[in-house]
Amino acid sequence: MRYLDINREPRPVSVIGLGTTSTIFGPGGDDRVDALIAAFLEAGGNCIDTAHIYGMGQSEKALGRWLGRSGRRDEVFLVTKGCHPQVDADGRFGPPRMSPEAIEGDLSESLERLGTDHVDLYLLHRDDESVEFGPLIETLNAEKEAGRIGAFGASNWTIDRIDAANRYAADHDLEGFTVNSPGLSLARPTEMFYPGTLFADDSTRRWHADRQFPMLAWSTLAAGFAGGTTTEASSVDEVARVYFSDDNLERRRRAEGLGRDRGLTGLQVALAFVLSQPFPMVALVGPSKVPNLNEALGALELGLTEQEMAYLDLEG
Repeated sequence: MRYLDINREPRPVSVIGLGTTSTIFGPGGDDRVDALIAAFLEAGGNCIDTAHIYGMGQSEKALGRWLGRSGRRDEVFLVTKGCHPQVDADGRFGPPRMSPEAIEGDLSESLERLGTDHVDLYLLHRDDESVEFGPLIETLNAEKEAGRIGAFGASNWTIDRIDAANRYAADHDLEGFTVNSPGLSLARPTEMFYPGTLFADDSTRRWHADRQFPMLAWSTLAAGFAGGTTTEASSVDEVARVYFSDDNLERRRRAEGLGRDRGLTGLQVALAFVLSQPFPMVALVGPSKVPNLNEALGALELGLTEQEMAYLDLEG
């Protein structure tokens, strides 16, 4: 395993993080959760990512049960997110929920579900650009001062909003965002799976590289497109809608070819592409089975050159 430092956090963070959107993080999945997290920790992983909205709270509750059974809270860099719009039974999103009150309420409920008094990284899960960021930054600083969160950052915020929020923080002697969490994969989506989410385009990647600003990337395997399969949270039709394009099929073909040359799978090469970005990167993966986790961990064996990165991304 490789690790990186997130600003002002004393614990190094594994560059592969374990996502918890799989249905095993729900009622009846505790045995599989035990096996998956045990394998992840044994491999040197420590970053586990969840959110207030995942599984309508079931993901955090499942992690809380694991923390209670295992007693291994000190071995985990725990990430959760809040302020996501409510989602109804048909998957329709409600209005934005970006406010100091939503931060405080979601965080309190998340900590109760997780059975812990703090999380190591807290992310605002969506944005509402009509909301002033000053009170949000002030609330996050107050939560950090209270010891309920460590570092904090933004998920699915534009880099312009992050820059502006961090200028506000600097001007008021406050801590700003230290992590950005957009989607990033070798395959480039033609549209986003979920409303209000963002993909790390070329300008976003340059921004991260210029500032060496850490990224916590989700959908790193493009909902299974990278390996020719789909995830539990997607369907073949959804993956086709978002990722099936001539360019993406060629990217996958090149990843598979490079993988054959190196004794790796195309999925491992696609994940190595994410891990090889020229800035601090944590790549989230969301397997439901230990063999799938082990395949993803195999991406750590491959370091890609600039030429190979350009080739995979159709630039050479």
